[in-house]
Formats: sequence, structure tokens, C-alpha cells
Amino acid sequence: MNGNTGAIARQRHYVALRDADREVCRQAWSIGYGDPGFTTQSGTPPEPSPDHRATSLSRAVADAKWIHRGACLACPWEGPDRPRRDAAIEDAHDHTHPEWRQLPILHRLPENKALRRYMESTYPEGWFDAGGPLRLYAEPPFDRHKAGAAPGGGFILYTARRKPAPSRDLQLTLE
Repeated sequence: MNGNTGAIARQRHYVALRDADREVCRQAWSIGYGDPGFTTQSGTPPEPSPDHRATSLSRAVADAKWIHRGACLACPWEGPDRPRRDAAIEDAHDHTHPEWRQLPILHRLPENKALRRYMESTYPEGWFDAGGPLRLYAEPPFDRHKAGAAPGGGFILYTARRKPAPSRDLQLTLE
């Protein structure tokens, strides 16, 4: 990858477009709104993170649609184009925290001491200090990954709860 790729380089380019036409700005890659490293056109571009941190890039394409890529705030890594932001965020975590998919999915945020102890005992030591994500179940439509909401400021990565399959043991009887 060259010096023009990666979340930091893309956001610096986006910020430099402050006087450009709106359509030019929409078609330039930039860090997703509200994601780690996001700054507006008039803001100061972010500095590289000392450790690998997940974020997303997005840009407008034809027909007012957007495409997204996972990205890292410490290196020039970028993931493939995705039609949905959440898939790009997951790609970014595959890069920054590759073992995230093997971690347990909690039913809710740890509100009590027992749940917090369970979370701390099942997630690797230092996980959240390194920006690691917290996995939670969610009911659609409330399942969009949320930046900065995990302990330590990482993402909450939501997983839709699967509905149980209907039982085949049920028999209808007519009387």
C-alpha cells in the first residue's frame, strides 16, 4: 500500500478538500461519521494511533449509494469494498483484533459485578485497553455496530439473536 491509503491518509486528504465542490467531497474516501478518527472538513486530521485500532471509511458512489471499507488507525491497511458499514467494521476488527469472532457474545452490557467479572474472565487480559470490541446480542433493527461504546472506547459489535426454529414435534389434532 502506498502513502495515499489507510484511514489517516484518506482523512487528511478529505480535510484538505475543504474548498472543493460538495460532490468531490462526497466521492472522496473519509472516516465514517462518528467512527474513531472522524473529523469534519474544517477539523484537524487525526494522528496515527500507536496501536492497531478499527475504524471505517466511506464514500458516495452512483445513485446516492455509499460504499464502505474497514480501515486501521495505525497502518495503511484497508479492507474490501462493502455495501454495509457493519461488514466493513467487522473486516477492520479481523485486522486489528483477529480473535474477536471466537469471544463469547453477552446478552447485555455488564451492569452488575457478576456480569462484569464474567466479561473480564472470558475476554483476554488487556483486551479493552487495546480497543478490543465487546460482542453483544441485539434485536434488529437495533443491531448497528456502535463506536466508542465498549469498555476502553472500542466498538460494541452486535449480533442478531437467532430466532429458534419451530419445533417439528408439534402435531395438530382435530376433535
